[in-house]
Amino acid sequence: MKKSFIFTAVCAAAALSAADNGLIRNKLVAGETEEFRLVANKPELFNRRPLDGSKVKMDCDKNNLYLKLEMVDGDIISEAKENQSPLNRLGDAVRVFLKPADKTDMWEIVFAPNNLKSCFYHLGPGAMFYPEPGSAFPEFTVKNSIKNGVWSADVTIPLSIFRAKGFKFDKSEKWHIMIVRRNFSRLHSLPEESSYPQAIGNVAFPDYFAELITK
Repeated sequence: MKKSFIFTAVCAAAALSAADNGLIRNKLVAGETEEFRLVANKPELFNRRPLDGSKVKMDCDKNNLYLKLEMVDGDIISEAKENQSPLNRLGDAVRVFLKPADKTDMWEIVFAPNNLKSCFYHLGPGAMFYPEPGSAFPEFTVKNSIKNGVWSADVTIPLSIFRAKGFKFDKSEKWHIMIVRRNFSRLHSLPEESSYPQAIGNVAFPDYFAELITK
């Protein structure tokens, strides 16, 4: 596997435009692979070292949403101890935000390379509340692999999670998605936070989210 990932400036520009005018929105299309990495405006904050790249591929059937992520990472850090906790604050983690296009309801699905998981339901981006660590949550599956400096994660998200709240998650509904990678490293003074689509500031801001095209 090639360890080099190319960041496409056009993707970042499109994401920023979505926030500016609400008209242009990135897409995550079933069967297609999107590559992303953090754009460091101040390289000195990362000790002027190379930043790691990521790529994601999505698919969907009538019962599940599937995400396959491959993330360059030769320095896995994962100090979280409990499921249903803010894993991204304690080491390497991925957060997946999913929301129906015309509603404020939002799900935040989080997983770490040490096989811990969290799934949070939020009333909206302005009402994000978190339960006690270790509390019950809707089940989803993650298969992690760490090999040759790459963290791979195959994620299966049952659509029943959303249908339990009254949504159909079918062709009659439009959905939006944001994928955020939190990457800690002993080489960097700050953790990297890269995303698809590229977001500036608050990654949970819905204008940055991509349209989910499940075909």
